Amino acid sequence: MSKKLKDKAAVTTMTDADYIYGCFGGATGKMPISNFRTHLNDDDKQVLNTIAFYIDINTAYKTPEKVEVGGNLNMVDTLWGQRQNVLMNANGEYIKLNRNDSRYTADGELVVDEATGQVVSKWAHCDFMMVLPEYYGRVLTVTSGSSTKNLLYLSPMPLPGGFAIPQQVVGVFKATNVGSAMRSLPGYVSDNSKTINAFWNLAQARSKSHGLANMDFRNWLLWYMMSTYGYRDSQGCKTADGTLVWGVGLDGTENTSGSSASGWDRQNGIKQGAALSLGIYDGKVAVTDSTGGTAHSVNVAGFENPWGQRWEMVQGLCSVGNDVYCWRSNWLPTGTPTAASFTNVDHIKLARNAGDTNQPIMNVVTDKKNQGFYMIPKASGSGLNYNDYFWYNASGQLWIVGGDPHYGARCGLASAHSYNAWSRSDAAFSARLAFYGTIKEVTKTKLATV
Repeated sequence: MSKKLKDKAAVTTMTDADYIYGCFGGATGKMPISNFRTHLNDDDKQVLNTIAFYIDINTAYKTPEKVEVGGNLNMVDTLWGQRQNVLMNANGEYIKLNRNDSRYTADGELVVDEATGQVVSKWAHCDFMMVLPEYYGRVLTVTSGSSTKNLLYLSPMPLPGGFAIPQQVVGVFKATNVGSAMRSLPGYVSDNSKTINAFWNLAQARSKSHGLANMDFRNWLLWYMMSTYGYRDSQGCKTADGTLVWGVGLDGTENTSGSSASGWDRQNGIKQGAALSLGIYDGKVAVTDSTGGTAHSVNVAGFENPWGQRWEMVQGLCSVGNDVYCWRSNWLPTGTPTAASFTNVDHIKLARNAGDTNQPIMNVVTDKKNQGFYMIPKASGSGLNYNDYFWYNASGQLWIVGGDPHYGARCGLASAHSYNAWSRSDAAFSARLAFYGTIKEVTKTKLATV
């Protein structure tokens, strides 16, 4: 009587003349070892799962607020751990800050006045910035039976058939206006009530290499959170033991004083800088609102309050109808942009969902030139939930992200608003400084020289 496969003797060697038995395409069969070796790396899967991790962004997971992350999970900390907090002058020269506490240089010098919360005079010509090194991605289309989905692979190393995301240098804080130029500094209320072009002009007053944070930055934040914690939901994101990583942030809902004032009135004037003590690491820090109550500023990978208090205008995104023009260059259109505004600008054209949604399907492009995921809602899905929201208006052109204290639980990293005219300004709108030039690490003595 023949034995079952599980009863056969174990072997320790194999040759190309041997076979693997299994279920292939729904039918039992055998495959030569030589073919098996070849197919292990179909679509570069073996390589990708060795040197990269993946996020299954547009597929519903076991619970709507969570997302599947797989591949080489050791690469998650390796990739995101490359970020570095720095003090940087207008020319892109910088020194490193302490990764555990951004109030100090890497060698321990205090750079923030403990009485005022502002940068000390020696470093007043410098901004608090974060350097995000170039990293790499690959969109892999996976088919199983009649189901097809796209996985986003990310790595600190180049990926076969993939794409590169350029280095980013982004402000730790929302914009402040100091000396008629945009800055990234603690001890100030975030700047507001300006159009996106006015914000950009203030950034250009800092230097011609300065502009505003773009879509790559919002992608970075979301992918960091999703891969590190397995959550889509910023406010509900938890560690493995069930502890909230950040909580609500400055979304207007915390009210320990019992005041009847609105969340906006309580929180819009809170000064920046409380989260510097957390360095580049995640968490929250208590702050005092205008009625004497306690709220919390959040630190996401070293960036203070990327949601809450004020929306952030995004450079490199503009809607014309339901087309969304996305570009990386340090440039903005003026007036009322049309399709012709982007004729001579290197860009990709994405789609936006023609309606509000809290379960967005994000844009994905598989062609080699523009390959990538773009965290812009293109459709409304089901079974996945960021617990944020997307607002739509057919004539809206300006993109703002994150939310303000009017919006409560709808604030978050995925919260996006494409409702307003390009020329819109509002007390609830701010921006975030970015540097698009070449950077250089220098000595403290060199950087201290104005």
